[in-house]
Amino acid sequence: MSRGFASFRLIFLLGFMFLIIFPIAGNAQSQTVGLFQYESESFEGYTLFNPMLTLGITTTYLIDNYGRIAHTWDNEYGPNLVVYLLENGNLLRSVKIPDGEDMGAGVQILAWDGSVVWEFPFYSDDFIQHHDLEPLPNGNVLILARENISYAEAIAMGRDPALMNDTIISPEYIVEVEQTGPTSYNIVWEWHFWDHLIQDFDSTKANYGVVADHPELLDVNFAKHARPDWIHANAVDYNPELDQIVISSRALNEIYIIDHSTTTAEAAGHSGGNSGMGGDILYRWGNPRSYDAGTVDDQKFFSEHDVQWIKPGLPGEGHLLIFNNGDTRPEGKYSTVEELVTPVDEFGNYSRPDPGTPFGPDEPIWIYQADNPTDFYSVNVSGAQRLPNGNTLICSGAGGIFFEVTPDSDVVWEYINPVTSVGIVEQGEPLGGKANTVFRCYRYTSDYPGLVGKDLAPDSLIELYPITVAGVMHFPELPTPDDSVIVTAYVMGENEIVSVELNYDGGGGYIAVPMYDDGLHHDELEDDNLYGAVLPPLLMETTAYYYVGAEDDSGTVQYDPPNATDIIYNFVTVAATCICGDANYDEAVNVADAVWIINYVFAGGDPPDPLESGDANCDDTCNIADAVWIINYIFAGGYDPCDTDGDEVLDC
Repeated sequence: MSRGFASFRLIFLLGFMFLIIFPIAGNAQSQTVGLFQYESESFEGYTLFNPMLTLGITTTYLIDNYGRIAHTWDNEYGPNLVVYLLENGNLLRSVKIPDGEDMGAGVQILAWDGSVVWEFPFYSDDFIQHHDLEPLPNGNVLILARENISYAEAIAMGRDPALMNDTIISPEYIVEVEQTGPTSYNIVWEWHFWDHLIQDFDSTKANYGVVADHPELLDVNFAKHARPDWIHANAVDYNPELDQIVISSRALNEIYIIDHSTTTAEAAGHSGGNSGMGGDILYRWGNPRSYDAGTVDDQKFFSEHDVQWIKPGLPGEGHLLIFNNGDTRPEGKYSTVEELVTPVDEFGNYSRPDPGTPFGPDEPIWIYQADNPTDFYSVNVSGAQRLPNGNTLICSGAGGIFFEVTPDSDVVWEYINPVTSVGIVEQGEPLGGKANTVFRCYRYTSDYPGLVGKDLAPDSLIELYPITVAGVMHFPELPTPDDSVIVTAYVMGENEIVSVELNYDGGGGYIAVPMYDDGLHHDELEDDNLYGAVLPPLLMETTAYYYVGAEDDSGTVQYDPPNATDIIYNFVTVAATCICGDANYDEAVNVADAVWIINYVFAGGDPPDPLESGDANCDDTCNIADAVWIINYIFAGGYDPCDTDGDEVLDC
């Protein structure tokens, strides 16, 4: 299987290998956005993202693996890059706040219904929030921000005047805030890069020393440019097990880990906290030249983004995952996603290198890159997330491309954001120069606490079509061999809809079944745009594949999924839930069940329904011993059916 990033491949759902050549007459659109690829190895869940660089579009989207909208949040403020779904179902996001001709920034929490739970600006003439936030287990939020330091103070701290082309310098800092009201907060902890500097430029100024001897400090003069934003951090993440924070610097091509267990006073100094090092850098990686421990050939990161610890319980837990943009790679511009094992012990202590020697390791333990490296490249933004099945979800942000790769680097899911700088595009319309940039995306499991109990019924796709086929669903979700399966879909169009068909394959090839909007096919009301059809019961463990097609009076045809039959919906018939010993399936275990089994075994009576329900002693057969077990259970105080060791196991 090709590992190429932009490849188009046939989907093999649930391991069922098949190829069906199925003409799709009338559907002339060539796909430009939306879902391109969905294979069985993809991790099921819901993907959250904020389109950015948009005009008048302030919507945050949650989509399922088919690209259908599961939920949206709307607000008057545009996104300021990052967004997270919290465990209580609220949405945490940074926002842009108009301020005259300028643009400020702030923090916002929205409820599931879009109402504002917490909102406040975080900017002034001296500081501004940017890029990232990080929710903490205690309910507080870390804010990544820049502060303005005057020219005079910068020179006094040892900054080279040749690196000052403005009246200020703007280093990064982090604050932890707690909510004190719907529009207020309290800063409970803060840390500043400006408190942890070294320089070897001017012995008469502060912070003078040997840079190579102090990798715990940041060289105030290590920069390739003289812009005020000389660090340009773009990510902050928190590790609750270590009580540490990791920060990514795009401009310096490095990541830094610091101690969060300090007080604010300790964070400003060089002692205290679990590390005993105050707010000094505990660990750094990516560009050892920045602390005189290597040359340009030793540089590993090139404008990297989204450094994060892989969460506990996930493959690679405790490792760092980084999106390495690669825009200044000596060998050419291409991106990679890299997994790094830090030299840390169980107490959060990092192996400190000898002066002039870089921090370990020598290389990442896992790297994703395209077979043709330049096929995967995002000049800025972007991120990655490790999923529970070991796959990695990647946001190639500059192109608004989300894709999922296996540990072997096979692409198993791919989606292109259809929300652009001038609005939502119609499928088939070239993106051209329209920006569909996305800062990051995150996938959440269906049992994620923030989604439990929420209505996630599929709605329409985001991209636009002449005919909209939306909310395709089947009931029951897990049918048994006794169940007919109801399939419904909303169908609307610019012209009159003349036919809607359900195309399904239960093992013998595709069959087209008409769908109706007449109120008689489980489609609720007549002419309400909800169409329904009923499929007959299928055998146990049958995988059925299906899609819906609609045609209007102009001859336009639209399918859902739009790229059927490469990507199609499916369901699997499963065994009916039963109670062990309930041979006659009346939801009770009594002497009638023993009689039922005796009639089945000796008199040719009907078998238990299902047969497993008659296996009262769980020996994988149904015979007279099961009738005896039931009689002992009812009249002699014997074990419950299927309870061979007193554990009261009743389900069969």
